[in-house]
Amino acid sequence: MRYASAVARDTNNGTQSEPGGIQSVARALSILELFDDKRSMLTTNEIATLTGLNRGTTYRFCQTLKKLGYLDEIGQSTFRPGLKVLSLAQAALGGRELVDMAMPTLQALRHDTGETVNLAVPDDLEVVYVARLLNDDLLALRLVVGSRLPMVFSSLGRSMLAFLPAAEIDRIISSTEMRQLTPHTITDRRELDRRLEQVRQRGFALNDQEVATGVRGIAAPVMAADGRPIAAVNLSIARPLDTAKLEDDLAPRLLAAADDIARRTSHLENF
Repeated sequence: MRYASAVARDTNNGTQSEPGGIQSVARALSILELFDDKRSMLTTNEIATLTGLNRGTTYRFCQTLKKLGYLDEIGQSTFRPGLKVLSLAQAALGGRELVDMAMPTLQALRHDTGETVNLAVPDDLEVVYVARLLNDDLLALRLVVGSRLPMVFSSLGRSMLAFLPAAEIDRIISSTEMRQLTPHTITDRRELDRRLEQVRQRGFALNDQEVATGVRGIAAPVMAADGRPIAAVNLSIARPLDTAKLEDDLAPRLLAAADDIARRTSHLENF
């Protein structure tokens, strides 16, 4: 998504650095990558503006993607992702051994705590939700399998970020737009570094309404044998909860679950 405009503009200015077939694929993908939780529907004009493609080219690509099932046309020249996109997402996420191997532990944690349980994997500057077991409190929160959040703002992301090499931590933070998602979002680099050091000392990350007002999170990384985080598991809580409850009661259960998932998935090479 973050590369969509750059790719489209490069292939729309007459530069012939790549074969036409590759340019066409890049343009089509740049259109599909525009859609997310906040932009579920887009008009042809909006797509043209966001990608940098001219309107005629945009319209032709949208019609082709529509015929192939990757876009649905809603009304006149307004599009949303089609069912083909959903089937690809399900194949990519549902087919991963990580989710299958972790699911018994996630279900046990959900039963034991009564809280919403999430599993996410890192993807450059973001985390991607690959499993989500809800309780009633969080049914209204618009996060689903496949949703993404900036790594630096979420408890899932920080629990992994803290254990990356220093140069990689600096690259991720420096490349992330430090914007206020809520009044509680931490955007100061020194404070963020302090929080990451706390994660390294305690083994888990806390998030107090930084992503969504009223929602708190506690997360622990799933570590590979080489000490690198390959996933994270968290509990999301949509009610007031004191820090002592999080640290003394929920944190030990969460850490045990993360360790169990690490053992279950230790034989996997790729996620």
